[in-house]
Amino acid sequence: MSDDDQPRLLLGLTPLAERQIEEQLFDADQQIAVVGSAADAGELLALAERRHADAVLLAAELPALDAGSCARLRSHGLRLLGLALDEQNVQTLEALAVDVTLRPPLSAAELAAACTEEPTDVTGEPERSQPATVSKPRTSRAGSVLAVVSSSGSPGASECAASLAALADQRWPTLLLELDLLDSTLALRLGSDPQRGSLLGLVRAQAADGSLQELLERWTTGSAKGWPPVLLAPPEPQLHIDELARPGAIRAALDAAATVYPLVVVDVGSLLSLPGETPKAVRVHREALLAADAVLLVIGAREQQLHAGRHQLDVILDELGIKREQLRIAISGLGAPGAGSKTELEAALNPELAELRLAVDAWLPYDTRAATRARRTGTPLALARHRGRYARALRGLIDELLLPSQPVPRQRKTRLPIPTRVAAATDPVSDEEVALPWRT
Repeated sequence: MSDDDQPRLLLGLTPLAERQIEEQLFDADQQIAVVGSAADAGELLALAERRHADAVLLAAELPALDAGSCARLRSHGLRLLGLALDEQNVQTLEALAVDVTLRPPLSAAELAAACTEEPTDVTGEPERSQPATVSKPRTSRAGSVLAVVSSSGSPGASECAASLAALADQRWPTLLLELDLLDSTLALRLGSDPQRGSLLGLVRAQAADGSLQELLERWTTGSAKGWPPVLLAPPEPQLHIDELARPGAIRAALDAAATVYPLVVVDVGSLLSLPGETPKAVRVHREALLAADAVLLVIGAREQQLHAGRHQLDVILDELGIKREQLRIAISGLGAPGAGSKTELEAALNPELAELRLAVDAWLPYDTRAATRARRTGTPLALARHRGRYARALRGLIDELLLPSQPVPRQRKTRLPIPTRVAAATDPVSDEEVALPWRT
């Protein structure tokens, strides 16, 4: 087996765990290529961003290893392998949702097979590996990705994503990408067929040769009644969830979309965590947040929705480790029946958000007239009533979230001197010094 064909492995092992399998890792007849080693989870994440690897081998006792760091490693396209030395290690690795748990003694062939094992499709046949997606260096995205996520029971996030994309599309070419795998409704709202093209096609095509821009133009819908180009969710995501949840698939797809569109707005589902085993749909949603340049959390204005938003903040900040400077918070449904006033919400939210060094970035009011007109015309809410309260609040959020258009530099112009009456009456040569009163 040549070096190019060998699986590339990153190591996140403690010294005790590494000694258990050092022969399989560093023997002359090794079947894997070790491309880096780290002493803690922070160093391992830095290596994952710089090195191209197929998998990472983790020890349960690796310092700073948690569910958030595992999700970030997976978002870089790494298959997570856990090395367990006892039953307690097995339980720890299961809680971290690694893909495979290995226990010594094991052979070099078993370790190599665990690095490259691919998920199976619905027919039970293993899918063919795509080495090009792993070996090909990641290109820096030209555009920006904004992920819009809601908390459980808080409506308005999908409408916020659609309206925000529609308003932004008036300034820059913007793509609205539907990534809610549990409650996708844009196809019905737009009257479009997701079989014609969806996120699944982007996941498959981002590594293929050819013009991605032409494919996206063929697959996207919208561009009528004010809608921006829209890439729908797969029609039956449960049939293709293994492919969508493959490590790094969503990040690569978003990177590819951001090379065509300056701005990509991703409508992410609210499901980011569940007790017990992590479902694959949750992995897809989490990877979208981790791959985004900024995250907008939409929280409802009712009391139960505020509690759910607080829990979602804990998941985003603590479990996923998203930086505070990347996070924006919007309160939706202000003034709706059963919701508190802005003064009451500020009194309840501001102290708690201040402890997290956060603040509300936008207050999105409940606009009854805009909602009625949007249902009648089929347009996004912000475009249904251009001068409504909802549209004004969302424009203010866009102005704070996105950089303005770069002004065209003007050439230096000749300035005309305008003589004043005092200057014209005074001879500059015969000016006399005037004695100031405080010097006398």
